[in-house]
Amino acid sequence: MDDLYLGIDLGTSATKAVLVEGGGRVVARGAASHSDTRTVGPGRVDPAPWVRSLAEACAALGPATARVTAVSAAVHSPVALFLDSDGAALAPGMSWEHPQLARHCTSAGALRTPAEADLVGNRTLPATAMALAWTVFAEEDPELAARCTKFGLVGTWLGQLLAGRAVLDPTQAAFVGLMASTDGTHRWLGELAERYGVPPELLPEVLPSLTVLGALTDKASTLLGVPSGVPVAVGSADTASAAYLLGLQEGGAPLYTVGTTHVITTCSRTPDPSPIALARSHVIPGQWLSHGASNGGDALAMGANLLGYGTSRDAVHRMTVAAGQAQPQDVEDAPVFIPHVAAERGPLWLASPRTALVGLLPGTSPYAAAWGAVEGTAFAARLILEVCTAGQLAEEAPVLLTGNFGAEEVFPQIVADVLARPVELVTESHLPAMGAAAMAAAATRGKPLPPPTARRIEPRPGWGPTIARRWHRFAQQWSATVGRPFPVALPDSGESPTDPSDLFDACHA
Repeated sequence: MDDLYLGIDLGTSATKAVLVEGGGRVVARGAASHSDTRTVGPGRVDPAPWVRSLAEACAALGPATARVTAVSAAVHSPVALFLDSDGAALAPGMSWEHPQLARHCTSAGALRTPAEADLVGNRTLPATAMALAWTVFAEEDPELAARCTKFGLVGTWLGQLLAGRAVLDPTQAAFVGLMASTDGTHRWLGELAERYGVPPELLPEVLPSLTVLGALTDKASTLLGVPSGVPVAVGSADTASAAYLLGLQEGGAPLYTVGTTHVITTCSRTPDPSPIALARSHVIPGQWLSHGASNGGDALAMGANLLGYGTSRDAVHRMTVAAGQAQPQDVEDAPVFIPHVAAERGPLWLASPRTALVGLLPGTSPYAAAWGAVEGTAFAARLILEVCTAGQLAEEAPVLLTGNFGAEEVFPQIVADVLARPVELVTESHLPAMGAAAMAAAATRGKPLPPPTARRIEPRPGWGPTIARRWHRFAQQWSATVGRPFPVALPDSGESPTDPSDLFDACHA
């Protein structure tokens, strides 16, 4: 009987699980929500619902879980966790949006030596210096902090649950802000930790993603329905897991991941010495990933609500279907949507929301209004793509696109139109979970799983001139709303793009 791998994706709002055979055939998929994790206060995350959603997602896989031969997991990040000696969370976790993290980041950069800054490879910002969550935690509750025996991220908590070991892999540890990433050693910088006020002994061991963490514990066996003692691979962060499965490589197609966050991911064999986006070590040693993120999922939800589609689970889908019915002549004067509905991470680094819906009039057709909202979110992805690739991606080069779009696949066609380039659509709904299964296979059998197939979607020729005009209009409104020059060159504008690093420095001066 073929080996059977369980891949888990512990995401921001849900857990997904998948069973994959050694040849790549998916045996079963499961999912369960844990949206109630974010109800404990601004920037705080309750890990208790994760246990429930892990059990429910794996239960949905059916009896085949009893045949699993190895397990691994991909996790969302960055969320800091504070664990006691039993591996239980002492308090709600802390996400990068916590209001006190920015205050500590303001002065933390000056605590690093130039050599340490080069080794870490990211600026000291909430999303990339999660070590500072310890300082906030110790200030808020010193008694609980005194009981903490391990400080880590989501993978630390999950590793303890699955295999009894609280560790981190390099793709997550890169966002702590204390790991030597750019030289590939993945060691903690103990002296920097002490300057940040983080006891170095609390930091978890860093282990490579493609190695075995340990054996599945009896407790986890009961929770997941998987045989006790099967090997557990270390795993990785969720987007890194998808990038690993899809074989992202330097000079190849970037990955556009659509979810609660919209993320543009590129891969390189040399670390960026001064990244404007989020930089991290890859699952594969000797490679690095760069992520440009936007709050695209939240933006689509807000657009749907503003346009009267409501807040139900299918609101965004119904809005997108309406947008897909628009024709070029319908959208020439469609509203322009600037979709930064929350603070943004790299490469835009907006410290506060910058949102506008301009041009929505009583006579605007439902198709045009819906198009404006969906287009604006996709234009933000185009902006991030061009910043992250420094405008060097060839015009006809494709972009890998993944997400849960529904049967009509309207959104992928709009993305191809708006990006003005082909899209390689990967329709697998559980991609990070499949990447985790692939890591389990590589760690235990040394055999990678094949990537899922992709379908090519070309931009519709008749939309080109309209999209070009709309892109210029978006750029003008973006600058007016955000208060900065548009950071990429516009075709036929005669203007040079602003250096993104200059924009970053001006924003964070």
